[in-house]
Amino acid sequence: MLYTKSEAGMRAMKDRHAEDITRGQRSALILFDGQRSVRAVLDATAALGVSAADVDALVSKGLLQRVGAPDEADASAAQGGPSAPASSSSTAGSAAPLALTDDERAHRYSRAYPLATQLTADLGLRGFKLNLAVESAQGFDGLVALLPRLRTAVGDDRLRPLEDALLRGH
Repeated sequence: MLYTKSEAGMRAMKDRHAEDITRGQRSALILFDGQRSVRAVLDATAALGVSAADVDALVSKGLLQRVGAPDEADASAAQGGPSAPASSSSTAGSAAPLALTDDERAHRYSRAYPLATQLTADLGLRGFKLNLAVESAQGFDGLVALLPRLRTAVGDDRLRPLEDALLRGH
C-alpha cells in the first residue's frame, strides 16, 4: 500500500509543525512520498519504534492519504488493509532500538556514518547528492531516515553492513 502526504501533511512539514505527532511519526511522514510502501517506511523507521498504528494515526489525522484512493477510504484501508498486520508483525522483532539510550544512538551513528559515506563515495558523481544528504544527516535519526534512499542506490546486499551497524548495533 502506498501513501503520500495530504495537503495538511505538506503544510505540517513546510511549517515544521504537526499537531500532536511523535518524533517517529514525523520521520515516517517525511518518508511517505507515494513511492515507498508502508513496509519500506516501517522498516526504515523501525529503530524509532514506528509501527503500523503510527501510520494509522497519521492517516486518521489527515496527514497521509492513500495513493489513488479517495480520502474516505484511507482510514478503513489503514485499519483493516492487508499491509498493516504484515508490517506490524515484521517490525515486532525490531522494537528493541526504541529503548536505545542517547549514548547507544551516538555510538551506533559513529559506527554507521563512515559506512554510509563509503557507500555513497563508491557511487561517484551519481551519488553526489546522496553523499551530501549523508553528510548533513542529523545523527542517528537522520541516517535512519536515509536508509530507503541508500537502499535504492546501492541495493540490499551492499546496505546490509550499514543497517547492521545502525539498527542492530553489530
